[in-house]
Amino acid sequence: MTIDNETEDLDAEISVSESGSESEDEDVKLAEPSKTAVYNRGALLDKLGDISWPENVEWTHKLAIDIDQEQEVDVNDDLARELAFYTQALEGTKQAFDKLQSMGQPFLRPADYYAEMVKTDSHMVKVKGRLLAEKRKMEEADERRKARESKRLAKEIQAQKTKERAKQKKEDIESVKKWRKQRQQSGFAGDGKDAEFSFEDGKVFERSKKKRPGVLPGDRSGGKAKQGFAKGKKRESRDSKFGFGGRKGLKKQNTDETTYGGKGFNKGSAQGNKKRKR
Repeated sequence: MTIDNETEDLDAEISVSESGSESEDEDVKLAEPSKTAVYNRGALLDKLGDISWPENVEWTHKLAIDIDQEQEVDVNDDLARELAFYTQALEGTKQAFDKLQSMGQPFLRPADYYAEMVKTDSHMVKVKGRLLAEKRKMEEADERRKARESKRLAKEIQAQKTKERAKQKKEDIESVKKWRKQRQQSGFAGDGKDAEFSFEDGKVFERSKKKRPGVLPGDRSGGKAKQGFAKGKKRESRDSKFGFGGRKGLKKQNTDETTYGGKGFNKGSAQGNKKRKR
């Protein structure tokens, strides 16, 4: 019973909604004018003549433009009606612009024209400062957001690079372990050279045959031993030329032989003379 009652109520609601929609589609009847209404056509025309422009008045006083509507517009269609108003206003503006230009009448606002403002200058300065402060806050917030995004992106890139390096390092270690294992299993067989072993990825381990410039074969110091040897030779040549340092003034000091030419000068008399002089 309850199901039947619910279905009946639903059918009743559907029928009411359908009847309402049909009534909306029908034309709305206007109210009939009352019997006491007065329709004086002559008085209306006289009043229209009083308020209308004279026929000989110049166009610059009324600035009226008549636009012919070529297509018929449905007044009940809001979109079409508003579009018709827009096209009429646009066309009338174009015609008035051309007409004023041809007449040479000034109709544009001068560049130095300032209208009276409702708000004072001090109030507008405060409003401008507040707007600039809000704009500055928005820009700073946007910069902070961009900085956070770039920092987060940099962290993600760094983490990805770290993972890739760790993965590459692990692969290299596993590759070296496999190579050592294969080398041990082969028993170091060969003609004295390292045997070539192919790994699972198809790569072959080969000792590099490139020679570094300035490094002697078998030099594990990377050429530093040669540099030290060259430095030693250079030091020896300088020592032989300039000596080993230390006190050097005695080498050029005068002696008795160089001073008196070896003529047998009496040292005692010289000393006695010195004592007498003292």
